[in-house]
Amino acid sequence: MQIIQIPDGEILYRYVKPAAFPDGQEEIPGGIFSDPELSCDWKKYNSRPQESPQVKIGKTVIIAINICEEIRNPSNPKNSGKKEVDWHQEIIYDPVKTNEITGEEENLAHSLISGKKKKAVTDAIVKNAIILKPTE
Repeated sequence: MQIIQIPDGEILYRYVKPAAFPDGQEEIPGGIFSDPELSCDWKKYNSRPQESPQVKIGKTVIIAINICEEIRNPSNPKNSGKKEVDWHQEIIYDPVKTNEITGEEENLAHSLISGKKKKAVTDAIVKNAIILKPTE
């Protein structure tokens, strides 16, 4: 299967349980993006994220991530802002036949942000992400 890189400017959705946000916290916590194989849905193939099986299992906070160079090739603030080759993120389209969590039908929107998630990486994702309102 050919690997399809998701280009800059595209939107990926990340689904999170409300418990990831402590009471009173409105900022997106970087820790929710720390998985080396960060599973998301590509907006191109899922225009209704509120209807995702992820929402049905309690991951009701939907975060839209705007893919960009800052996420793909983050820089190291401790090294004069130079890009760190080891922190490069592969942002790929990765459709699955069966949703492993629910056992339901295929997820043609499934995508991955793949790579080592140092703090500079998760900070870049947070900077380029917003929480969707329930009607978006």
